[in-house]
Amino acid sequence: MNMKSLSIFVCTLCIFSQSLVLAAPYADHDKGIDDDGSLLLDSDGLPLASPSALTLPTKANYRHIVNPAEGHNPSDFKGTWRKGVVTGYHLGFRSLADEARELRRPSDIPVTDGLLKSFYMDFHYANQEFNHHFFVDDNDDLSDGTIAQVEDPIELDVYGITLGFRLGDNPNLDVRIPLSAAHFDVEGVDDTGFVGGIEVFPHYRINQYIAWGVRFAHNTSKSDFPIFDESMTNVNFETMAESSPAYGMNWSGRLSIGRYFPSNQINNDDFWLIRGGLGLHYHLHDNFTMLPFFRYNYATEGGTNASDSRSVLDQSWMEFGAEFLFMPNRPWNFSFGIAGIGHHKIIEESMEFYFNMKGNF
Repeated sequence: MNMKSLSIFVCTLCIFSQSLVLAAPYADHDKGIDDDGSLLLDSDGLPLASPSALTLPTKANYRHIVNPAEGHNPSDFKGTWRKGVVTGYHLGFRSLADEARELRRPSDIPVTDGLLKSFYMDFHYANQEFNHHFFVDDNDDLSDGTIAQVEDPIELDVYGITLGFRLGDNPNLDVRIPLSAAHFDVEGVDDTGFVGGIEVFPHYRINQYIAWGVRFAHNTSKSDFPIFDESMTNVNFETMAESSPAYGMNWSGRLSIGRYFPSNQINNDDFWLIRGGLGLHYHLHDNFTMLPFFRYNYATEGGTNASDSRSVLDQSWMEFGAEFLFMPNRPWNFSFGIAGIGHHKIIEESMEFYFNMKGNF
């Protein structure tokens, strides 16, 4: 290599190195200045903020972190940037569940003497979008609104499987184990985490039309996003009723009153949640039943956090959908369903699908 080529190579390398400094990868936040004592600049030409300053919930910090040129990651969204509890799919608040189906076991299915009376498994996909009210207001100017700049900055996708068991004849013990992969995306910064839990529901049938029980559940969400690292434990008293079939249809209803105990970085205040649902069972054929349903949810305040916000961010919302059951009177039956959420202050769009198979023994 001659001297002229070497000079060109060295000059090119120096120019490229300067451009790397101006791009300001996140690792340079710890220095703040280069070797000559000059301030390092971000992609907007502004001095780099220190790591401690970036933890403050401000519009400037939020805009900086979601900028792809800055190279930030999910851990930079601090847990204190959220207002409170959002009753999303990542905390086990599913719209479609086995609870919406018939309370009674079909009479023409023989009952075995074993402990296991039924088994079911579902494969589900859910999508939700959270609006900017998920985040706290700008710390520099509380009258300037939330730190997020767009209307719906968060998208959540959940891909999962649920295993369920019914043990005993009467009283019964239902056990559900939901396991899911959850993909969180905040304006292009994304991560895939884990959502899982367990539900235990001992209940007693007073007769073939009425039953009651107490549900214990714990669900947890884990990812690299501190704003989505949380868990929910709840205890619910539930009553269930179902009418006898007439004119090719019947109805079923469920009322639930529960105490919910969230755990996250911003708020641990428990709250009450009342849920009432009604389903209509249209028996269109011996091997096909259509089940439209809706459920109303009402939550108490439960306390306030540092931002003077509710523990649970919406007081009331609706859930609605439809399920289609195939061979409901056979030992093995199958179903698929679709559901959504409406009139929620944080969840702008929501849709859930699942395919389920259930065996009665």
